[in-house]
Amino acid sequence: MMRRALVAALLVIAAVPLMLAMAELPPHGSPETPAYTHVSSYYLEHGEEEAGAENIVTGVILNYRGFDTQGEVTVIFTSMAAVLAVVLLDEKNRPKQPVETAEKIPVSIVVKFIVRVLAPFIALFAVYVVLNGHVTPGGGFQGGTIAGALIIALMLVMSESGAETLLPRKPEHILQAAAPIAFCIVGLIGLVLFGDYLAYPRDEALRWLGVVLLTVTEIGIGVGGASVIVRIFRAMGADR
Repeated sequence: MMRRALVAALLVIAAVPLMLAMAELPPHGSPETPAYTHVSSYYLEHGEEEAGAENIVTGVILNYRGFDTQGEVTVIFTSMAAVLAVVLLDEKNRPKQPVETAEKIPVSIVVKFIVRVLAPFIALFAVYVVLNGHVTPGGGFQGGTIAGALIIALMLVMSESGAETLLPRKPEHILQAAAPIAFCIVGLIGLVLFGDYLAYPRDEALRWLGVVLLTVTEIGIGVGGASVIVRIFRAMGADR
């Protein structure tokens, strides 16, 4: 009883300041919110110069709120590890079922043909989306999703050995952590060269370096995202 009362009291203590803070917030959609009064206009006016990206969305995600985005990719990687832990543990403890003798339904020739014909174009589009995220709508998250879906589609129409060649299992662990690793590398480069973690050059002469750092981050997000999607697909039973 005392334990429940203590937990309830702690919840109330934590809830009161949160509710008071929410009460001080402007109404939803109000034109008086900071986002409408000065934040958005500042981003639009100075975003390309300070963030180093022509696409203001990329500038906000990878520069102005870079710490938040790094936290997001870390959460994605951690979530994948948790999902794999549950799936693999369940697979290990699951009783072995007798192998069915029924023949496996072959993949349609039409499906094989369409996937193999479209694969190079989809791959090229995924690369384009990743590499041009700092200029046009897109980036690592979108390009990684396209690449991951393509690899899964190819795995469905290829043999097991062909799928292993397409994405070997050995480097999987490194590829899955590509996004956090890329963020750490770019962040440390900014710390060493410009004095702040995840800092980007603002000098016009070093504009190219900012583009390179943004591109490295986008590639890391794309590779990591695709690897996470494919790994979860494999863990949940790609051969079923």
